[in-house]
Amino acid sequence: MNFIFINPFYEVKKNNIWSIINSEIPPLGLATLAAIWDQQGHTSQIIDAAALKLSIPDIIEKINPAADYVGISLTTPVASNAITIAQKVRKALPLVKIIMGGVHATVFHRELVQDNICDMVIRNEGEFPMMELSKGTPYDLIPNLTWRNSKNELIINPDSTKYIDLNTLPLPAYDKLPMHLYHSALGAAKQEPSIGIITSRGCPGKCTFCFPEMFGSQTRLMSPAKVIEHIEYLQKRHKIREISFYDDTFTANIHHVTEFCHLMLEKKIKLSWSCFTRVDTVTPELLRLMKKAGCHQIMYGFETADDKILKNINKGIKFNTFHNAIHWTRAAKINIRGAFMLGNPGETESSLNETIRFARNAGIQLAVFNITTPFPGTKLYRECIQKNLLLHQNWDLYDLAHPVFKLDALSDEMIKKYYYKSYRNFYLRPALILEFIFSIRTPAEIKIYTKAAIKVLALVLRNMTSRHPLKVPAEVD
Repeated sequence: MNFIFINPFYEVKKNNIWSIINSEIPPLGLATLAAIWDQQGHTSQIIDAAALKLSIPDIIEKINPAADYVGISLTTPVASNAITIAQKVRKALPLVKIIMGGVHATVFHRELVQDNICDMVIRNEGEFPMMELSKGTPYDLIPNLTWRNSKNELIINPDSTKYIDLNTLPLPAYDKLPMHLYHSALGAAKQEPSIGIITSRGCPGKCTFCFPEMFGSQTRLMSPAKVIEHIEYLQKRHKIREISFYDDTFTANIHHVTEFCHLMLEKKIKLSWSCFTRVDTVTPELLRLMKKAGCHQIMYGFETADDKILKNINKGIKFNTFHNAIHWTRAAKINIRGAFMLGNPGETESSLNETIRFARNAGIQLAVFNITTPFPGTKLYRECIQKNLLLHQNWDLYDLAHPVFKLDALSDEMIKKYYYKSYRNFYLRPALILEFIFSIRTPAEIKIYTKAAIKVLALVLRNMTSRHPLKVPAEVD
């Protein structure tokens, strides 16, 4: 049987900072499912429309007309494109079975199948359902599957009682992907070619803006040895020189990271890398070891400088914990990229200014400011639905750059104003520019960081004088 996996394109609006700094990472979930499918003697194809910048007609043209299944990844920002792709596939290939998966598909699985957008939804984690599907298991026995039977009845199979051991998974089917097109977020890598990978599932945090149920309550880790195997493959086969670890909390297990770093040093692997983590999961000793093993940048999710808001979003940390992590990270000579959210529940103009002031004075090299977005599946989204706070459900605008829910003390126009003010106040500082200049060590770094600086500053300057840089278009039914 032939399975076509489609990663829909994501059209980032020009007034969104992510139109400049966005990474292009391989669709690891789809590539892993393709590898599982192929292990059973089937054939598969991956169409990465995001990396290839394919139009919908281009996507349809690339689909093998002999396909038995077409699987489409469905997350909130690409929802409209993914649904349109499914509709066009249905028209072009009426006999093919269309399957959707991903967070958005998991949340809206009933609607997607009932409305005939797709024939099936694989909810939550997809590996066990894909294994069963590849073996020819009857649909009614496949866990996590929502589908229609021959009587056109909606069937919701039980959730799987177990989650996959990441160490048993095959390497993603990288050879089916346009590897030359992938890269880390602008400013996150100091060497090219770079690529993003994920080595764990789950997060010890229970923030209201995340969807922990997707991968279960426990954080699962790929073994350090398996991670090293993955890295060595990417180095040997695709000449990768830098890895961005996009795990939610890379240092969730200190012993795991320690073992990984020791293996990197023992094997003398020449690789630079960066990661995401929380300020309460690092120690001075761990950070020094990470630096020795090649880590040059960490993104910390600070979110806000206001303790009440940290409590509102269930971050599980207090503002006074930020300073130790920053001090320890700088002492280890690792750069810091701070992640901040503007427009959280309980936000005021005073708290917005305090967050921007903290970012400016904290001694961090890079900052990313996003507008808080209640993605479907999250506790924040459920609260917004219950309290009738959503401004709209135009998923195209759930892009971290547009306000999409009401706040008690601030208008959406005020949030938009502070979105650009945050970038302007952080990056237009002589002290920061001088620090960049004196921290750059190699020609490659000069090229990468200069490109990042010019693009971010161009966006800021372009929107400095605009009164309504983020005007929200009318919702389309």
